[in-house]
Amino acid sequence: MSQIPDIAAATTEPYQQIKRARVSDAIVEQLLQLISSGALKPGDRLPSERDLCSRFGVGRTSVREALKPLITMGILEGRRGSGNFVAAEAGQFQKPLEWGLLQDLHGRDDLVETRHMLETNAAHWAALRAGAENLTAIEDTIQGMADHLQQPARFQHYDASFHFEIARATQNKILFRLINVIRGQIQTWIGERLTLSPARAEALARTSLAQHQDIFEAIKAADGAGARAAMDHHIQTATQDLHDLGKARKSD
Repeated sequence: MSQIPDIAAATTEPYQQIKRARVSDAIVEQLLQLISSGALKPGDRLPSERDLCSRFGVGRTSVREALKPLITMGILEGRRGSGNFVAAEAGQFQKPLEWGLLQDLHGRDDLVETRHMLETNAAHWAALRAGAENLTAIEDTIQGMADHLQQPARFQHYDASFHFEIARATQNKILFRLINVIRGQIQTWIGERLTLSPARAEALARTSLAQHQDIFEAIKAADGAGARAAMDHHIQTATQDLHDLGKARKSD
């Protein structure tokens, strides 16, 4: 298995210092470019997190935030005790659409529109196609949210999982893949909603839980229109919360 060459010895340094505000997004873009250009090949091991921090000129948190969505999408593989590697399938380039979307989804307005289009339709088709295993998986995520109303990080995990299980229940692999593309952004969305106003976190979580339960009930009843409407209401509410909390933060 090949290993990434010693970048420090190369004539041209492929890792550029990060100067953008959205640091983790900029790291993702650079890594995707290195893979798509062949500078990093399937099976290559990435430098350690500490080394990447030095090469990019950023902190470890930013590096980890960038690596997570790439691992989730299967572009990178995290191997315990060995590090992070470019996945073998990355060379087959099943993922050019995913990579392009990931690089373009910087604006919150773009994310709002994309999420709305994908997830309202996902809820509709999940209601028509979900099997017993899908319903159980979705219900399990709701129980996880209910059990962690006062633990924002765990609530966030189950909240995101709820949406991914709905996408899986559509039985549409392309739709599931598209929603997975924006997984990192969805998790950031949920996290911001719960952390911008710590004092309101539990109240927001309870509201969100009730809305998720409404979506699930419609899916379980095979009510496609009802599931779409419930998801639409949930996303609209979340969007308004983010706008309101963002304004409040700017005025502080």
